[in-house]
Amino acid sequence: MNDKKIISMIFKTLNYTNEIKRHSSTGSAGRRQLFKTLRHSLRIPTSQPKKLEWIDDQSHLNLIWLPEVGIVKLDDYSKEEREALLTKITNEAEAPTVVNKDRGKLLELRTKLKNSVKNACKKESDEWCISSFQRILNVKGIADTVQLLSDLSQFDINRKAQKLNTARQFLDCHNEIESGPKALIRKNQAVVQEAFFKFPSRNEVSGINPENRIDLIKGFYQAVFPEYPIHFIVLHGDEDKDKRDYSDHPHLFISTKNSKSGRYDLRETQIKKVNAYLKKHRPGTDPISETPDFLESQLLFGYLQDMFYVYTNNRLLKQTPYVAKKVEQTEAHMQKLRYIRNESKKPKSERAFNLYELARVDREEAQRQAESAKEEAQQAQQQRQEAFQKAKKAKAFTDKQISTAKEAISVQRQAERATSEEREQAQFYQRKTDNFKQTLANKNTEYAKIQSEIEQKTKELRLFKTNLSDLIDGIIGWLEEFFTAKRKAVQDLHLEKARHAYARIEENDKTCDKIFTIQADHEIDHHLDILDNHSDSLPDLPKPRDIKRLIKP
Repeated sequence: MNDKKIISMIFKTLNYTNEIKRHSSTGSAGRRQLFKTLRHSLRIPTSQPKKLEWIDDQSHLNLIWLPEVGIVKLDDYSKEEREALLTKITNEAEAPTVVNKDRGKLLELRTKLKNSVKNACKKESDEWCISSFQRILNVKGIADTVQLLSDLSQFDINRKAQKLNTARQFLDCHNEIESGPKALIRKNQAVVQEAFFKFPSRNEVSGINPENRIDLIKGFYQAVFPEYPIHFIVLHGDEDKDKRDYSDHPHLFISTKNSKSGRYDLRETQIKKVNAYLKKHRPGTDPISETPDFLESQLLFGYLQDMFYVYTNNRLLKQTPYVAKKVEQTEAHMQKLRYIRNESKKPKSERAFNLYELARVDREEAQRQAESAKEEAQQAQQQRQEAFQKAKKAKAFTDKQISTAKEAISVQRQAERATSEEREQAQFYQRKTDNFKQTLANKNTEYAKIQSEIEQKTKELRLFKTNLSDLIDGIIGWLEEFFTAKRKAVQDLHLEKARHAYARIEENDKTCDKIFTIQADHEIDHHLDILDNHSDSLPDLPKPRDIKRLIKP
């Protein structure tokens, strides 16, 4: 193995829920996105793609695996058959839920009671008291009502009896829901999972035929998750303009419905399989909880990647000159996720990682950048003053020229009373006087033009400084709101303020090179770089380009 070439690999999964439209940073999408993805994968678009997605004359390289027929060319699988397959899968994405009116009323009541408990928690300042409230609010499964209320009752709380009673009603309602019948599938529950893998072209992995690539991902899912039927696997070989097989990659679509229990529980099974893998191969590593949060969801996917890497090396690459390993950046990201997860278990005062502290630091950085922008504006003001000084010097020069012209006129008058020789000299001075007059007129015109330009640029600069300040305030306000309270309405108001400010800058920018607009674009990018700086540790952050499109549509 030491002589083998180390290569990287891409392995990703995406869950599709039975909601119509859903986009989530936790790795799921809705029926509408599933419909579009299936049409793309099966090469049956409803209209001409807006951009090149595949190369038509390479369609003969595409393959499809179906449970009932095995591997065939996608071209040999008719459009009607593909449409029927798409309909079959999307119908499952609309699986009905168990209707229970009483359960619906209980869910509504639990939400109402939970909001009351949240409001009670907001009025407390003691950190341990707040933690007791949070344990009640975040309860999963059947709650230990006696223990949770006992933990809360030890604190000195205003209207203690009333708040304890509200908390008790919430927990009783929660336990009644958890112990009662549950829906076969929830709106936000995954019904289909997509998985794909590929070797990046730069690795130049050759000698692995398309069928083996399909067999690898099929074998992995059938070996690790045998209770979940695979709908189909399609291999795309028509996405490389150079017709190399380096980029050929399979997409697998699997049902999340357990063929034995009838429950849509692939995610729960994946958690169990990952925890079993960790117990055997990584003793001491914290297992994934039954209801993973965002960080744990990322760790879950990372451990699935590890399992797929092991399977690939033992099966597909065992007899080849290659061995797949995670790149250092990916492994470092996993370590950071584990560190953050461990930190989250500590009291806030003891954490090295604190989102609010991070937001505070970013806000200070934004304020520093705002101060820098003010300094640049002051420099622009200084440049205006320097231009004004130059104009004063030009006027002084003009005044001197006027004085010189007057002297020339005086000499010319004296020459007129002189001899013919002196008259000839007077004519010379006359021409010189005319030149001085012309120069004087030109300088006066130039001075007036400079003065007008200075006044105009002063107005433009003053307007730009006002709009730029509004633009920066809007962005900083949005960043602060996003990292703290996360009030969507307030965030939108800040972005709207920034958008109006940018529109005013663009509308009033009369400079030939659009200097003010360019500077405003620079300020937007400069402040939104904060999001990129934390994209690795907080992948749920929006992309800077998406926020920028809201500011400058």
